[in-house]
Amino acid sequence: MSTDPGTLYVVATPIGNLEDITLRALRVLREVDLIAAEHVPVALALLRHYEIDTPVLPYHDRGPDPQRIVERIERGQSVALVSDAGTPGVSDPGRNLVAAALDAGFDVVPIPGAAASVALWSVSGAESPQVMLYGFLPRKTSERRRALEQLAALGQPSIVFESPRRVRSTFQDMADTVPDAQLVVGRELTKLHEQIWRGTPAEALEEFGEPRGEFTILLIPPVEGGRLWTDDDVAKALAEAASQGASRPQAARFVAQQSGRPRREVYALWPFESER
Repeated sequence: MSTDPGTLYVVATPIGNLEDITLRALRVLREVDLIAAEHVPVALALLRHYEIDTPVLPYHDRGPDPQRIVERIERGQSVALVSDAGTPGVSDPGRNLVAAALDAGFDVVPIPGAAASVALWSVSGAESPQVMLYGFLPRKTSERRRALEQLAALGQPSIVFESPRRVRSTFQDMADTVPDAQLVVGRELTKLHEQIWRGTPAEALEEFGEPRGEFTILLIPPVEGGRLWTDDDVAKALAEAASQGASRPQAARFVAQQSGRPRREVYALWPFESER
């Protein structure tokens, strides 16, 4: 099946590992008349890796760029929209072009692929069947803290993105506004130095003293109004998890999420003397 003329394709690109791209995405990138890219050098690196020579134009949500691309679609060209990593329009440029293409009556076709939010959620172990994708937090401290308070008030896990420049400030804000929350932190997901870490905001400040790379953070707020787990409650839950084959670290992570207690406290309450 070839790409259709007069169509905008929203193409997900790898979030780190170049092998994460789909076969369908590669086909579309080869067959379209034009690729609209967040940053041309980043797009060209991907295209060269897969020996694709489709022309590339820069695209940004601001300025005249959306209409310029729509005019190419009006002339019967098929266009693929890509961001630097992940899916355009999802915490990346692309929304304005999608809206402009739809307003002009053109088909907009999603070409899905890797997503940092889904990747982190899949390995989080969070029990909730629901999660909120917030995206990048505000840059100003007061606005960021207000956003974190609102997310915690929802009572369900939320995923946020953060840059290495601001992530320690975000962890500090989390420690001040939702200190009992549990975090699952994905750093450099799918890349060579991928790290997946679990703990409280205060523990995150200790862990990431000199942060590098892009961060995806799952915030699991404590249950409002829930009964505080006692040490005995925690020990019994650890024993139950162990009876089902969980190791001490696995059991501690699971019970910490269930109880809202800091993981270090839970770890110290392991009920088997021989493994202390």
